[in-house]
Amino acid sequence: MKKIIFIGLSLFAIFLMHSQETHFSIASSGLIIREKPNSTANRIGKLPYGSTVSLLQKTGLKHQTIEDGAPVTGEWVKIKFYNFPYIVSENEAYNYQEEGYVLSTYLEELHKATIIHQEIDSLKFYSLYKKQIPADIQRITSAQEAEKLLASKVRWKNVPYLGRSIDEIILENGQVLRINQKNNDYGFVAYYPTEEIILFEGGHTSDYSISLKTGESLETVGNPEYIVASPNKKLRLNGWFPGQECSSYFFQEHVGNDYTYLIDFGWGTETFGQQVCNFNKFYWVNEDTFMYSYSAYSEEKTIEKYVTGQIIKIK
Repeated sequence: MKKIIFIGLSLFAIFLMHSQETHFSIASSGLIIREKPNSTANRIGKLPYGSTVSLLQKTGLKHQTIEDGAPVTGEWVKIKFYNFPYIVSENEAYNYQEEGYVLSTYLEELHKATIIHQEIDSLKFYSLYKKQIPADIQRITSAQEAEKLLASKVRWKNVPYLGRSIDEIILENGQVLRINQKNNDYGFVAYYPTEEIILFEGGHTSDYSISLKTGESLETVGNPEYIVASPNKKLRLNGWFPGQECSSYFFQEHVGNDYTYLIDFGWGTETFGQQVCNFNKFYWVNEDTFMYSYSAYSEEKTIEKYVTGQIIKIK
């Protein structure tokens, strides 16, 4: 029961973020959170790069910092952040969600594109559809093997009821993320070397993942088993399982040597009056256009719907 309650709280906090204005932390060495909107206020904690936060309030208070040798002016803003699985707070108090102040300089909007959907008939769908070849992604499911391979990046310890578990992660920028073992109910599933991602499983077989490169977690990292790349690998579909009936999907863009979050397909997204719970089929038509089918339920019967989607980046 403890695990079920905890997972419920965890996922509720994630989805609550999206009901407000969600932003993405771009502070490469970690986002410092302060108790009040000034640079001398007490530090509440530090979030890794890629953490998602909700913007609660703009204070109008400006502050200048130096970035790459040049002055940059930002605004102090109040945020709500999700304090798990890392120990973010710099005191002993622990909450699932915290609030504090950061500089807007180190935040950007999470969603960087829009999706246009158009319903089509089955004839058009199957005239274009080809079975998508799954991504060739290496996975290591042995915790013992993963521990040996990650000896310089991850520290492990024996945790009651979980066995051998990850305790600390050393990111590429040197930041150390400490896992809150008191509330940790996630067990190791796999390590994906090509993606530098560790996947965990919680209650109701829910997913949780962490990037060893940046410290990014589930909603922008996903479960590598969901990955379907566009023909030239410019974009890719990703997703994860929240532990309930429906999966959650999002898209990533290839930038440099990595893929970064682009747009959420939408948890509970309604397309033409129907909730898209899981894709039955998914296919990339080209680098920004895709097709999918899903089951539309009614009291009388279940109908398979067919849709095309186009991703348009926000300029």
